[in-house]
Amino acid sequence: MSSKEDILFKLAEASLGAPEGTVRQVVFPAVSGGEVPLRELVHEFKTRGPVYRRTVQTTLKASYTNHYRRGLIKLLDVLEFRSSNHTHRPVIEALALVARYANAGNTTYYPLGERVPVHKAMGGDWAEVVHRTDQRGRRRVVRMVYEVVAFKALRDQLKCKEIWVVGADRWRNPDEDLPQDFEARREENYRELRKPLDASVFIDELRGQMAAELTLLNDQLPKLALES
Repeated sequence: MSSKEDILFKLAEASLGAPEGTVRQVVFPAVSGGEVPLRELVHEFKTRGPVYRRTVQTTLKASYTNHYRRGLIKLLDVLEFRSSNHTHRPVIEALALVARYANAGNTTYYPLGERVPVHKAMGGDWAEVVHRTDQRGRRRVVRMVYEVVAFKALRDQLKCKEIWVVGADRWRNPDEDLPQDFEARREENYRELRKPLDASVFIDELRGQMAAELTLLNDQLPKLALES
């Protein structure tokens, strides 16, 4: 077991052994050196964590550029992606932008006047690398990183059919998953599904189930008294 894993084990063991104690009384004494090594671990994560994430992202970008990009770009020529929800339209627009600049050579950034659609996959850890400041101090969108993020968003949204493929089977329009006579036989279908026709009744039932489960979870979790 590594020293970091050993520290984690000791912290977990001490916390479970005295769940009513405070951090200073229970957690600090469990580790050799007390508070100091814990502060060092936090410092290491804050300084090295972002570097590690950036290394992973850079490696992924390189793999995409040198290998996967050619095949994925071709998909944009033969597949038509759509969404039934306006919320996911930015990803569709992002794919259109990727297709327009597919043959732009070694262009690092999208042109300054180009509208670059923003979507939620550009946030989080990717926000650090999808933008870069150019030699003139202007914040620019890095084209290859943007392509990686756009295809990542496409993958995630295809899984839950927020985006679908025209003419596909498994990835088809989710509206086609319902029987064609669903509306005409709504009462019968809802009865077979054991769901109420009234949306407010369904919401109330769901809210009650969630409240009951959260109460059960709250009752079963040990309460750790932590110092502020």
